[in-house]
Amino acid sequence: MQVNQFLIDVMRMVGRADAAEICLSEEDIPDEIARMRTALLLCLNAVLDELARGYFPLKAREDMSSADGEYAFSSFAHAPYRINRVLSDGKKVKWRAQPLKLLCNAGNITVEYEYVPDALTFESQLSYPHPAVGGALISYGVAAEYMLIEGDISCAEMWESKYRAEIDRQLSLLPVRGRIPPRRWI
Repeated sequence: MQVNQFLIDVMRMVGRADAAEICLSEEDIPDEIARMRTALLLCLNAVLDELARGYFPLKAREDMSSADGEYAFSSFAHAPYRINRVLSDGKKVKWRAQPLKLLCNAGNITVEYEYVPDALTFESQLSYPHPAVGGALISYGVAAEYMLIEGDISCAEMWESKYRAEIDRQLSLLPVRGRIPPRRWI
């Protein structure tokens, strides 16, 4: 599904069918609705980031080579936020992370890491690589974030409870992992 269509569906969820219809008509969108659409896009990217960092990690494995043992994070296929393991010839090697690069005393390595999804635009296709994350889960999170921004606390709490319940439901279906989800143990 295209992000723009997804955001129109979220507009309807939060009770703004009028704004959704204006966005569908593709006429000149008034400033207020354009700001709403931009805020929803920011909420969407924040929710996807939270899901990747806290609940449903996205993992990648890459083979890389370097003459000097420096591997720039910008050369990774995805934006890493946690390096899980670095291997050289199938054996673990010591490594060190700096703000913009990974340092290792090996020329050819295999890096296993977790990453955050790229920021989406209105024209992007909405898809989350983890199979447990679906449109309903994402839309609940976006609605909660947006209603919080709008200052409707009771509505934000309602969407937040649906969002957290769906996260818990999806996590309960996954194999047990030895970790405590963020902000959930308090």
